[in-house]
Amino acid sequence: MDERTLLRAEGVAVSYGHIEALAPISLTAQRGSLTLVLGANGAGKTTLVKALAGAVALRAGRVALEDVDITDVPGYRRVARGVSLVPEGRGRLPGLSVRDNLVLGWAAASRSRRGRFGADLDDVLELFPVLRERLEQDCNTLSGGEMQMLAIARALLAKPLVLLLDEPSLGLAPLAVERVYDALGRLLERGLCMILVEQKAVPISSERETTIVLRNGRAVFHENRRPDEEQLATLYLGTAEKR
Repeated sequence: MDERTLLRAEGVAVSYGHIEALAPISLTAQRGSLTLVLGANGAGKTTLVKALAGAVALRAGRVALEDVDITDVPGYRRVARGVSLVPEGRGRLPGLSVRDNLVLGWAAASRSRRGRFGADLDDVLELFPVLRERLEQDCNTLSGGEMQMLAIARALLAKPLVLLLDEPSLGLAPLAVERVYDALGRLLERGLCMILVEQKAVPISSERETTIVLRNGRAVFHENRRPDEEQLATLYLGTAEKR
């Protein structure tokens, strides 16, 4: 295995009852790499990142982190090992303050990787300075963009080796999307391994980049480049849109 490879999935497949949600798919993700997972609603994108995070059971396949098999490791233990998921819909913990949400993220990290809470908190607040002004607020009082920033900050405090993000731009205003992706771009520059689900192309890139396009639970594109707009329409719909 390449010494930079962090996450490896081999023939990962998921079924919900008799319905095949994700046909067997394999991928590798390296330090500082971006794996972009694209597809329309219902394509299997969320199922893929949940499978990598240990949030759904596999029908087949295996997942390894740093060449250690974690296929049977439950999701909450994968967080401590270095796999953090930012779920669709922000995944906030209502009734708790912003600070308490962040403390829970920090507590999920393995003791060998986390530092002092204050220092680690300063690191994520440097990425998302608006959260510093909101630390004592109930997280339910935040705007949609602030909730997304909180969800990412909480995941980062778990000190992930691999960060999984499920549609972080969903439902956000353009300025909030810009702020979120500015932070994600800086994390890539720092060498974080990122697997990112979206419905369309994103405004960040990496020298080590892979794009996977899913349709009906199957990978119809898996290359070290991004498809252009016309090709993406073909991949999504099975036929190019006429203009």
